[in-house]
Amino acid sequence: MRLGLLGFADPAGLRLQAWAAQVHEGWPQWRSCDPHLADAWMINGASVDVLGRDEVVIRHPFGSGERLTLNRAEVDRPLAFATPLPEGFASAEFFEADDELSVRQRLQRFEAWLRPLRSQFALGAEVVKRNGLYKGVVHIVHEGKLLAVIDFERWQAGLLIPARPVDLAMAEWVQHPGLSREIPSSFIRLPLHRVMWTYAVRTRLDVLPERYREKTVYLRRVPHVPARWFDEVHLLLMRELLVTPTGFDRLRERTGVEASELAHHLAVLYHAGGLTTDADSARRAEPAARRAMTALQFDQGDHESDLRSRVGLTEQMPPSSILREAPHSPLRVSTASVAPGDESPPSPVRS
Repeated sequence: MRLGLLGFADPAGLRLQAWAAQVHEGWPQWRSCDPHLADAWMINGASVDVLGRDEVVIRHPFGSGERLTLNRAEVDRPLAFATPLPEGFASAEFFEADDELSVRQRLQRFEAWLRPLRSQFALGAEVVKRNGLYKGVVHIVHEGKLLAVIDFERWQAGLLIPARPVDLAMAEWVQHPGLSREIPSSFIRLPLHRVMWTYAVRTRLDVLPERYREKTVYLRRVPHVPARWFDEVHLLLMRELLVTPTGFDRLRERTGVEASELAHHLAVLYHAGGLTTDADSARRAEPAARRAMTALQFDQGDHESDLRSRVGLTEQMPPSSILREAPHSPLRVSTASVAPGDESPPSPVRS
């Protein structure tokens, strides 16, 4: 899971990163990242200024002149504030940043809110384990209960909302002629490429097939995910491969991306249906891929112009609306004026 730390300075921020990264059996592992890309936020209450009932300004990083505004009515992921909270500011979601137990309890609360996201991750992991073994429709069943339906022909999935990641990992994959491809109305309906992106972008495992290290890699299509889900490396790799398909080592030399990071980003694009090693398939798809890249660049430009920063990668919103798609990141570069003698004016956000 990806954790955004807002308004913390060293050493508090480093201490929180270390505690969050600890591995606890049966629980997800957290890693800190650009706050725009995070699944949950921890915010330093001492760095918060209150503008109104719902709007706050966060000095981020703490001690700098950069500021972010956050409207709590637009928040699309779980968050908590480290005490002390600013005067006149109330929140039921708070923790003690210098207490490891308090931090761990808060992370576990985040994990409970984010169960649908974790279940998508678990489903994606099971698909990767069985890559190429199934076609058509599969029912995923645990202890007689249907947890998920996958239609590999239509590249669609349905997921039972209360399904636990551990149950998906232990479930049986059922396939036989005449199996219904209908997704129950109570299930979340998801394009499978989004499920696979959710898994591949978060896993720490190397899930890039070996042939993508040995053969020429082609851009087959721009993955059908929101423009804000792509980071700079995804965009760079797609542009490079569209111009000149190439092998792994040559791509690393051309882009300057370190080998493990390159493998991770290529794996994300591959599992979301974006890459191929089949030259004929890539050639047939090239016109559509070029059009999609052009449209994506316009989308990215519009978002960057509007926000003056990179936008968020996650669309999760706790709890019942956890799959609702937000039009932008709730974090915006502050336009609030800076008092004389205060820090320098805000500048674009950096991770």
